[in-house]
Amino acid sequence: MPTLYTWLFFVHVLAVGTFLFAHGVSGGASFLLRGPVSQQTRSLLWLSQQSSFLSSPAILLVIVTGIWMTLAGHWSGRVWPWASLALLIVVFAAMVYVARPYYMARDAMKDPNEAIAARLASAKPMLALWIGVPALVMLFGLMAFKPF
Repeated sequence: MPTLYTWLFFVHVLAVGTFLFAHGVSGGASFLLRGPVSQQTRSLLWLSQQSSFLSSPAILLVIVTGIWMTLAGHWSGRVWPWASLALLIVVFAAMVYVARPYYMARDAMKDPNEAIAARLASAKPMLALWIGVPALVMLFGLMAFKPF
């Protein structure tokens, strides 16, 4: 019979996978949102917006199950789970800041093409990639190796 910790781990890993898949849709779309605004641009912004309906609850579930597993697995005295949580929060804040032009463009879907293009012009998808990928590697490392 699976333990509570096993179920939490299952839900945690499932939520991580769900978040990465759904968030990857937005991330991938961000690299295609350059140049003049077209119907394709608007479609990609809509798809990015829709993917957040899956990625946002998934990241919340990752945080809740991670904290719960820390307490249920008697890891609360160790540093690595709290370092993981701190890293996740810092990266989340940085990514929200970097992705602000996309959020503004998604919220302005009814605006003229020029207004959307102006918002997307300040977007930095490579910066988001350079923040997100190393952070993901560090998070996976903390989970796998539990170094401290």
